[in-house]
Amino acid sequence: MEYLLDIGFLGTSAPYFMDIILVYLLSLPILMTFSILLVGNRKYGLHRFTQTLLFLLTVFVLFIFNYEIYIVVEKELFYLLLIELFFSIVILIMWLRVILFAVDDRRRKGLPGLYSSSHKKSGKRIFLVMLFMIFINTYLYWIVYVD
Repeated sequence: MEYLLDIGFLGTSAPYFMDIILVYLLSLPILMTFSILLVGNRKYGLHRFTQTLLFLLTVFVLFIFNYEIYIVVEKELFYLLLIELFFSIVILIMWLRVILFAVDDRRRKGLPGLYSSSHKKSGKRIFLVMLFMIFINTYLYWIVYVD
């Protein structure tokens, strides 16, 4: 496990685990897209599973990312970290809300069906905020670890 603290594989001064986190965050839109495409193939159970798994992984990854950046960040970058933290919390709350509403709507037999268009709009909003959050995370990584 000590190799996780060694210099990473992206050629920066970041630890190995931060490189893994960055790769995950950059691949998150692709993973989300694959999960959304499952709905088009009527694989709702797999969509539900992948969204829940991606949500839980993202909570863990963002916690580790923000904690590590907080430890190494300089005072000048603290405000950027606060902005990134704000967007991270917003995206996680939005995403959790959509998951919880989807669970309730499914119990009421509203998904798929009656609430599908509302669920789709919420998903698009989450995707857009997520892209912005990933951009900020990548920018923070670049500022802190690229020499």
